[in-house]
Amino acid sequence: MPVRDVHLLALHEPYHSPRHPVPINGTIVHALTLLHPAVPQPDGGHMYRCLTEFPGRTEGCLVPLSTLTYELDGGRLWDDVADWEYVVDVLVELTRAEQCDAMHLGLPDHKVTMLVNGPETVYSFIEPDGGRSMRGPADRQREVDELTGKVHEFVARGGPFWPGNGLVPPPSRPVLPWYRPATRH
Repeated sequence: MPVRDVHLLALHEPYHSPRHPVPINGTIVHALTLLHPAVPQPDGGHMYRCLTEFPGRTEGCLVPLSTLTYELDGGRLWDDVADWEYVVDVLVELTRAEQCDAMHLGLPDHKVTMLVNGPETVYSFIEPDGGRSMRGPADRQREVDELTGKVHEFVARGGPFWPGNGLVPPPSRPVLPWYRPATRH
């Protein structure tokens, strides 16, 4: 059964906005935004179906684009699913033009590092004092959970994310054959 209330976190090239004090390098939209008529189709629809139909999704969850990449055999299946880079570029433009609701994020580098990589990645960070620390899947999940909490706060204050007008139906092609989490070689 598809999960209807899913949000996508896309990290992207930073841009400046007079409404934000720091460069915007992340955007959260409702999965339905991928069905906006300005989003390339069927690519957006395929991504929507992956976001809402892959195993383990729960109502109100936030899925980083890097998680989709992991679930699509470490990105090897993206060619069968969508041109995700083009879709993300269009989504960012839609959000900047206020043609849908979005959360615009200016994330620090250490958070970007954890969220742009898959859920099994272990990271080595150089601390300000010159020491090193390791962070892994549990640390990444805490970051995802924190952002999920912010999405829930947004929804509690203003209602669900508006995905835009004139949404198109998702493609009928089943997505479960695409689901193949990356394995370590």
